[in-house]
Parts: sequence; structure tokens; C-alpha cells
Amino acid sequence: MSKETFIEQIAPAAQANRLAYGILASVTIAQAILESGWGQYAPGNNLFGIKGSGQQQATQEFINGKWLQIVDGFCVYESWSDSIRDHAILLVNNPRYAMIVNEQDYRKASRRLQQAGYATDPNYADKLIRIIEGSDLTRFDHTEDEEREYVMSSDDANKIINFLSAAWMSTDDAEAREEFHRLANELRKVSGQL
Repeated sequence: MSKETFIEQIAPAAQANRLAYGILASVTIAQAILESGWGQYAPGNNLFGIKGSGQQQATQEFINGKWLQIVDGFCVYESWSDSIRDHAILLVNNPRYAMIVNEQDYRKASRRLQQAGYATDPNYADKLIRIIEGSDLTRFDHTEDEEREYVMSSDDANKIINFLSAAWMSTDDAEAREEFHRLANELRKVSGQL
């Protein structure tokens, strides 16, 4: 599988989790790339090397200034999407990762992951940043729907304007009437009537 194909396969789940949990899609994708070797080393569909019960496997950890090989338990998932969702839940539910949730700067999020102890590799954040920049992963941090400006339908705007008109007619307060008029004009703008 090509690198771009791997990215395309996991990007929708990473984007969905950004919306649901506030973890940047670029960071999620970069972690999946780094932790799984572009999907080549993801036994049990575990893209992030999340530890738990399910399977025992050898792994390398950076301990006391040295790389050591150890055997540990790792989670098993039905799919890569399940792995991506569990990764987001892990970050959101663990207080040490709170400073990553809703962070909009991938560099800060990457450094904070390392500071919080996500991985033992002392160069973890730098590796994530290089992956994000080298593969232009920030393109997944905002969905097309978010970038589209909302335009209220003229029918909905007119219904609200009718309610405002009734309120306008029911008061003698000059300030209130002026505000009702202003709001009606704002509704006309967002619905494209002005």
C-alpha cells in the first residue's frame, strides 16, 4: 500500500474524531504513521501501540537513556477506525493529555504529547512534526463542511422576521422596536435578501 493510500484510508476517521473529541486529525494521522510504520506494523489493527490486554508482543522502549526491547500487552481492535477512536478516547479521558484536546497548533499538540509522556522516544514530537509537514497532513484539520459559510434560507429568515414583527407591534418601547428592526435586517443579510 502506498503512503498516500494509507493516509486516505485513515483520514476520514481522524477527521471524525477531531470533530467528536477535539484531537487534530494531522496529529492523529502522524501518530498512526509513526507508530505503525504506515500501517505495516499494526498487529490487532492497533495503529498507535496502545497498551492493554489482547496480545503480547515485543516492543522497544527508551528507558534510562537506552533503547531496550521488552514484551508487553497491547490492545486489539476490529478495524483501524476502532483504533483511531480508542486513541482519541484515551487522550480525552486521561488528564495528563488535557492540554492536547482542542489544541489547534499541530506543533504544540505534538510537543505536548511528548511532554505528557505518550511515548518514551525523546525525539517523538520532532518526528510527528516532520511527518505532518512532509505529508501536508494539516489539509485534514478542517473539513469542507466547516469551511462552508452558513447561509440561512430566506424562508427561515422570513419566519423569524414575522415573529420579530409581532414583537415589534406589541411594544411601545422605542429601543426594543429599534432592536427588533436591526435583528430583522441582520436576518435579511444572512439569508441573502439584502
